[in-house]
Amino acid sequence: MNHSKYTDNQLVTIVGMSLVNRRTIETKTNKDMNKISKLMTVVLAVVISSYSMNLEAKSDKTVDKARSAVENASPDDWQTYAKSAQMLIRKKANMAEAKMWIEKSIEIRETPFNLEIMGDYYVKNNLPKQAIKFYIKSMDKLKENDANIDTAEIQDKIVKATTMR
Repeated sequence: MNHSKYTDNQLVTIVGMSLVNRRTIETKTNKDMNKISKLMTVVLAVVISSYSMNLEAKSDKTVDKARSAVENASPDDWQTYAKSAQMLIRKKANMAEAKMWIEKSIEIRETPFNLEIMGDYYVKNNLPKQAIKFYIKSMDKLKENDANIDTAEIQDKIVKATTMR
């Protein structure tokens, strides 16, 4: 005895319609998710681009400031060349120019400061052997004036350079 108010054919039709409606909803949901995903990708790209442009602007200001300092430096001003190179090296901007300036600084007067910066240059360029060579020169130069001077910072740099790959 069938107590259902629907016939078997009606039940099949109802179930079939439910499945069709469910697939339609799933398809619409997937389309909406695809739209949201595409929108999020565009937003992310804009944010990254904006951040990158901001970094480039800061880097450009650093380069301009360093160039201006070097242009206005006297020919024997080893410190300005060294500090300007240091600015570029820290930002990893215009590394060829930074190397020229630090070489010029060392040529004018070899100091623990500019030797250490040359080591930093080589670290930034993933050349640990050259970096270690200049860090050791820097430490030796420091110890010429004071054998008991604390060289822990440079020693830490040497350790980091030895672990570079």
